[in-house]
Amino acid sequence: MAADFGDSSKYPAALVHDPIEQIFPDIFLVHGSARVGPGMRMNRNMIIARDGDTLTLISPVRLSKTEEAKLEILGSVKHVIRIGYYHGIDERYYVERYGAEFWCQAGSDHYAEPRPARLLAAAGALPITGAELFLFTQTRFPEAAILIKAHGGLLITCDSLQHWTDWSYCTLLAKTVVRIFGFSLRTLIGTFWLKSMTPKDGSLKADFQRLLKLEFKHLIGAHGRLCRDRAREEVAAEVGRVFG
Repeated sequence: MAADFGDSSKYPAALVHDPIEQIFPDIFLVHGSARVGPGMRMNRNMIIARDGDTLTLISPVRLSKTEEAKLEILGSVKHVIRIGYYHGIDERYYVERYGAEFWCQAGSDHYAEPRPARLLAAAGALPITGAELFLFTQTRFPEAAILIKAHGGLLITCDSLQHWTDWSYCTLLAKTVVRIFGFSLRTLIGTFWLKSMTPKDGSLKADFQRLLKLEFKHLIGAHGRLCRDRAREEVAAEVGRVFG
C-alpha cells in the first residue's frame, strides 16, 4: 500500500498496517505494527465495533490517510477503549481528532494521557450493544477483555490472550526475542504480560478459570491473528498448560 502514514509532529506517526478488514457484521479489524524497542517491531491489532453510525475503537492503532478516510466512511468515531495496561500510544490522537469519549479502568496509567471520561468497572455499561466487560481481578495492573455476544461470542483481549499463526510485521530481532521467551504459533497467554502482571507469590489461575466460564467461539488479541470457531477450546488448553 502507499506510504502515506503521516508525520509525528504532535502524535506518534502511523506505522505500516493492513487495510481495514470486516471479520464479522459490524466488527472490523486492523492488523498493524508497533515499535517495541531498537530494531524491534511486531504486530498489533485494533478492533472497530459499529453500532449504527457510531464507531468504538478498541486498542487503537493510528491509520494511514487512505485508511482513515475509509474509517470515516464506516461511521463516526465516538468511543475509544483501552483494555490493556501496556497499550495506549495512539489513543490521544483519536480522542482529540474526533472528540471521542475515552474509556479505561481506574489506575490504567501506563500512558497518562488521555484522561478517561468514563471508567470501565464491574457490571458497568459499555458503548457496544450486546457486549460484556470482563475484568482481571488478580493482576498487578488493570487489564480487561470484552465479550461481544453475537456471532457465537467474540472475545477481545489485549496482551493476556493472543493467537499467533505467523510472524507478520515482526523484525528478525523481535521474532527471535519473543520465541526465546516462549512465543510460538499457537493460542497463548502472553509470557511477558504474565510475568509482569502476576503478583509476587500469586497466581492468575483464578482469573483465567473465571474467563473460561464465558461463552465464546472466537478470539482476537492486540497481537497475532483472529482465532475463529475454536477459541474457547484453545484457550482452555493453554490455561491447562500454564497453570496445570
